[in-house]
Amino acid sequence: MKKIIFSLIFVAFVFAEKNGKEAIYEEILPNGLKLLVVSDAKIPDVSCRLYYFVGSMFESYSNTGLSHFYEHLMFKGTKRLGTTNYEAEIPIMKEIDGIDSEILSLLRSGISPNDERILSLKNKLTQLQDEQRKYIIKDEIWSLYEKNGATGLNAWTSDDITAYIVTLPANKVELFANIEADRMQNLVLREFVSERDVVYEERRMRYENRPVNNYRLILESMFYSAHPYRNPTIGWASDIENYSTAALKSHIEKYYRPDNAIIVLAGNITPKAASQLANKYFAQIKNPKTEVDFVKTREPKPIGEKRFIVREKNAEPQIDIWFHTSGYPDSSLFALEIIENMLSGNSGILYKRLVEEEKLCTSVGAANFWRHHNGKFAIYAVLKKDISHEKVEKIILEEIEKLTKEEPKSDELLRVKNTLKRQHLEKFKNLEGFSDELAFFAKFGDWRGLFEYQDKIIEIKSTANIVKKYLDPNFRTVGWLVNE
Repeated sequence: MKKIIFSLIFVAFVFAEKNGKEAIYEEILPNGLKLLVVSDAKIPDVSCRLYYFVGSMFESYSNTGLSHFYEHLMFKGTKRLGTTNYEAEIPIMKEIDGIDSEILSLLRSGISPNDERILSLKNKLTQLQDEQRKYIIKDEIWSLYEKNGATGLNAWTSDDITAYIVTLPANKVELFANIEADRMQNLVLREFVSERDVVYEERRMRYENRPVNNYRLILESMFYSAHPYRNPTIGWASDIENYSTAALKSHIEKYYRPDNAIIVLAGNITPKAASQLANKYFAQIKNPKTEVDFVKTREPKPIGEKRFIVREKNAEPQIDIWFHTSGYPDSSLFALEIIENMLSGNSGILYKRLVEEEKLCTSVGAANFWRHHNGKFAIYAVLKKDISHEKVEKIILEEIEKLTKEEPKSDELLRVKNTLKRQHLEKFKNLEGFSDELAFFAKFGDWRGLFEYQDKIIEIKSTANIVKKYLDPNFRTVGWLVNE
């Protein structure tokens, strides 16, 4: 009950003003770091989140997954955290790096992993890792946070943003500023080799051992012909195996810097107190001399249909139909939000037809993905056993065709808009969700777009022309996962 009360107070606070964005304090430090603060003294905690505008879309060939890998290493400590003697670690890490480079070079030359030279080097590597562990304080960053009442400590990486998140008691927020400023400028690539193995195993368990995830990962890489959205966030297996400290350091310098980051503090903290902490801990951090790199590649206009069929033993059969859309802030995205809601959910067109009426599927839905440059509108259906993929695909295309010929009735349009409004407000029912939404719009250029969403939805009067333009079956990408 207590949690619900806090949530309701927070929503009431944010939207008490006619213009909710007036409740947000914004400050840009001299080094370009952006600070956003949402204050509410009625809440005992503060959601503390540091976002870097980097992810898999900023990674090149041979280096896919580096952002996700760095997310792991960010918890290994700094020059002062996670170690009893950093100076003693330096020569050990240098030697580990040299031996690892030699092993990778030998493997790339075609030598067997069981070759005596490889085995000898790996044995030496193990000895050095054991020696370094004598100085390592395992999980010290986690322990510091938890000892000070932290909850929700975590991190995540997507195609265009990486987040380091924790919720702290109001009197412990300085700990967040202290630790994150230290990680921003003094991170040590500690346990690089062993953590690389951890990430490789994570990928194997999540994808190679799970047919539906592997199917979707490859489908995504097919959907985008040119744009680096095609890169899997976790990286390609062959890239992970060959990560080097040099490549990661180059990636860090390009993107993990004050002028490519935003801090969001939401809860029991005043703008003045937040500003003092930000300036005390982050303002002195310098940016690299080079400018933040940016993605120049754009997805070419589709010129035909793509089709991908995977046959797997014991797989749950499903079908995916994806369409290319415009990047944010194109106004069509808001009409596509309405179209998504018309198709999705238990009251949606596809559910009624495929699940309730014809009983061909166990679940169906649609999703409108907002992205920087080239978005995606996805429709999926999970089929019952022995149901024809052709039949389900045909029905989906029939329902899309209907949407191009007639506009939604006024009462249906009102229902959808009210649903979207409620779903939009649901995201603000806790500090963490609200922080993520601010960052979501900030990555597109301006967090104020968060408070324009509902007005943009209300403005939509027509959807048929948008369906016709973007959900053109001649340019669809189709995936079938078939149970062999």
